[in-house]
Amino acid sequence: MLSPPQQNVTVAAGGDANAVFTFKAIARANPGNQRVTARNNETGDAVEREVQVHPDGQEISFTTGRLLAGDNQTLDIQVPSAAIPGSIDAELRIYPNLIAHVLDAMNGIAKKPAGCAEQITSIGYVSVQALQLLKKAGVDAGTKDSRAQLYDGALRSVQDAYSLLPSLQQSNGGFSYWGNTAADVALTAYVLRFIAGASDFVEVDPQVLSKSRSYLISQQTPSGAWTRYDWSTKGQIDDPMKTAYVARALATSSKALDAKERNAADASVGKALSYLDDRISEWRDPYLVGNYAIAAISLKRQEHIANARELLARLAHNEGSTTYWNLEANTTPFYGWGTAGRLETTALAVEALAKLEAFGEDSALAEQVNRGLQYLLTHKDRHACWYSTQATQNVIEAMIAAMPLGTNGTGDDTASVLANGTKLADIKLPQAAEVVGPKVIDFGKELEVGTNRVAIQRAGAKSAMQTNVITTFYVPWPRAVGTQTEDFKSGDTRALKLKVDFDRREAKVNEALACRVAAERIGFAGYGMMIAEIGLPPGVEVDRKSLEEAKQNGVDGYEVQPDRVVFYLWPSAGGSRFQFVFRPRFGMNALSAPSVLYDYYNPEANAVVLPMRFYVQ
Repeated sequence: MLSPPQQNVTVAAGGDANAVFTFKAIARANPGNQRVTARNNETGDAVEREVQVHPDGQEISFTTGRLLAGDNQTLDIQVPSAAIPGSIDAELRIYPNLIAHVLDAMNGIAKKPAGCAEQITSIGYVSVQALQLLKKAGVDAGTKDSRAQLYDGALRSVQDAYSLLPSLQQSNGGFSYWGNTAADVALTAYVLRFIAGASDFVEVDPQVLSKSRSYLISQQTPSGAWTRYDWSTKGQIDDPMKTAYVARALATSSKALDAKERNAADASVGKALSYLDDRISEWRDPYLVGNYAIAAISLKRQEHIANARELLARLAHNEGSTTYWNLEANTTPFYGWGTAGRLETTALAVEALAKLEAFGEDSALAEQVNRGLQYLLTHKDRHACWYSTQATQNVIEAMIAAMPLGTNGTGDDTASVLANGTKLADIKLPQAAEVVGPKVIDFGKELEVGTNRVAIQRAGAKSAMQTNVITTFYVPWPRAVGTQTEDFKSGDTRALKLKVDFDRREAKVNEALACRVAAERIGFAGYGMMIAEIGLPPGVEVDRKSLEEAKQNGVDGYEVQPDRVVFYLWPSAGGSRFQFVFRPRFGMNALSAPSVLYDYYNPEANAVVLPMRFYVQ
């Protein structure tokens, strides 16, 4: 990122960690990837390099989703007047069927951080679900056409995830988020579900499954519940939400068990369902009800199913042509809350209702499923996912339960895409059951501040077709939501605070510079993992020893990226305070990347610190 007056900048580039190149006059180049001529300062050789240029401001991105059907074939996009002229970009994604959503999410979720066991499991789990749908469409390892690449890519993702997980399993059979922390019951249940599903496609060690299942059963209390740590009483208390989730995991991952293991799993699930039934008058959360219903349906416990059907109908919230289910607890067992928590909960309710509908025709249930599905499909993030890895996995599972392949299109269909009356492209839409990702159209120069209209003009039948537009623009830093060195984002007990302080911003080449970071969730310390992305000036070398030392001060893990260091933090009283060291490798007058702290399980909660200028001679 360069300020407008900057004409020359020296940066490292091209995959050679030791080479230094000078790029000429790129500060006023058009935004986007630019091919520029570079000269190696050591050899004098001139080469071409691709660099990323963008306006000097904060990037803003939002998604507009809509089901296009009948005469309703347009989407309106609002761009605020603060947007920097020329910075507006958009991407239209047209989904002809269910599998296009799944394949898109499989690619999108791989772009998210992947350091802990939950993230690794979620990325692998979404690929398992893609394989399940591909198999349903007749695509497998023996397929010889272009679809084989989709299958092979998903299969590699599943194998990669599974190969990483056994090392995180502890001697008691439980899984921890980072391998060196205490085993977590909900996480172990999630890993159990993933490995059980993966076993249909890759070879897994049955002992990993057996030990996981035994650990979960061993953690169940005599009452039938699983517990959680309560911050107010400083002790363990029964947790109905976690109990419903673990019961679902045990009930849905018990295939191919011997008689002894099956009896133990069935007895554990039975105790859990009885515990929950005894407290049915206290149920207020559809997250609990959805898991309860899926467990009961899996075991064909008719006496438990009627309760769930009535409660899910009563807890639904209508919003226009859609329906959602709200998370009423503080968080899910995976710390989801806010928008991501609502999507996670809605997905569970939709999956449970779809499974309930399978017991017999019920027009009221079918309508709720369709309305809930539309809510989910119109609330994606910029990565074509659903904000958190947990929500994404749950939404895809709900889609698989609710929609057969090929219900969103009629087959032979062509369309013209227009933005504010300007034709962007003529496209041929895939057939309804075709195994493809979404049709993607990039545009931007046709958009302006204010209301913009994107229209799909179709020559064929105007059947239902899901579309999303992901819009990105920049606002000047003086208009951005952030501060120069410290930001505090309020919001009930989930407020976030980030402070980034460099010991100095003027230095000589190869001088050590220290960056001090303070990150904290104000008011309550138990809402799960946060991620701090600390922006750096271009081309610096980060001292790995200092990063390892940061692990002694609240850092669970880190990733070094070209313009930032990503830190994984688990909140504790007083927050995390740490520092690390980096060295500039060349002279510069340039801005760092911005820094941001966000809640991993609800990224909408974030605090931003603006870029800082560095002078290096």
